[in-house]
Amino acid sequence: MAKQKTGFTIREAELAAALEITHERLDEIIIFFDADPSDQWELRENDHFIFLNKNLGERLFSEQGAYAIAKYLDEKAAKSIWQLITEFITRHKEKIRNAFISRKIQENCSSLTVRNNRHFLSKKDVVSILCTSPARLNKAFEEIQKSYDPMKIYEDFDDIDGVRYYSLSGFYKLSQHLAQKLTVKDRRGWCEAIEVVGKKTFKLIIDEQTARQKKIEAAMRGAKKRDKSQCQITGKSHGKHSKAINVTVHHIYSKQHYPHLAACVDNLITLTQEVHQDFHTWNGGSQKPCTADHLIQFVTELYPDNYEVILKLNQVKQILDSQSSKAA
Repeated sequence: MAKQKTGFTIREAELAAALEITHERLDEIIIFFDADPSDQWELRENDHFIFLNKNLGERLFSEQGAYAIAKYLDEKAAKSIWQLITEFITRHKEKIRNAFISRKIQENCSSLTVRNNRHFLSKKDVVSILCTSPARLNKAFEEIQKSYDPMKIYEDFDDIDGVRYYSLSGFYKLSQHLAQKLTVKDRRGWCEAIEVVGKKTFKLIIDEQTARQKKIEAAMRGAKKRDKSQCQITGKSHGKHSKAINVTVHHIYSKQHYPHLAACVDNLITLTQEVHQDFHTWNGGSQKPCTADHLIQFVTELYPDNYEVILKLNQVKQILDSQSSKAA
């Protein structure tokens, strides 16, 4: 049976530093604890500690193990160290909680999108990050709207394609409100920590997204140059006698749902804006996933004479499906 490691989070070096003793002194205490299994001082494996490396005797302690050693030192030392260890355990818990918050944000930020120079998150992701329910979030929103500082549409929230989104400023207002109104202490603490942890985590995410977006934009410029700025379905392009025609670059496999292909030139095709719009409308909306099969079907039904583009799309499909299977 696999060893249960949950709850063992305190490294020997961290514990020694918190107790203001050397690592060597901590080793002496551990040896003392292990010397006589029948006395009151003992450290039980899988209860007080687990081994990170049994050959080296390197251990990872639980809070219970840390307190057991602190209790021993408190009886032997001239001054009390309970305050030291209690403060350390409290800070340690906060660090672990903040790490969980950061992880929660990273796992629930797929909807993060830029609108009017602001980053917005879907209501679904906000609910997940704040570990609340849609009904409780709605109540928080209504309570804020009745306060002296209500949320402003387009600044704190917006409705995109019929889905409620909150900007990061709106997200923090919701977390602050819940931190004040929730009755469960742990839940209040989680929402209270969101603003500090969230700002650090979202900065990392947005910096990474910015770098990724630059790669995507470079790939889109490359695809448009490859296609000579000409729609690959209709053959139309912007020119002296066709000023009303504008072209754009389409992700054959949607970048939101196939992010590993977002900056791949093979995954891009130049279309007129009209064809691009028609395709997404035909496919059920710009938020719907799309693949090479969808575009092939669209061309087959609306441009059945264009065998050449269907052939190219089938070739692209084979290339990208092969890349995806290798990456998996």
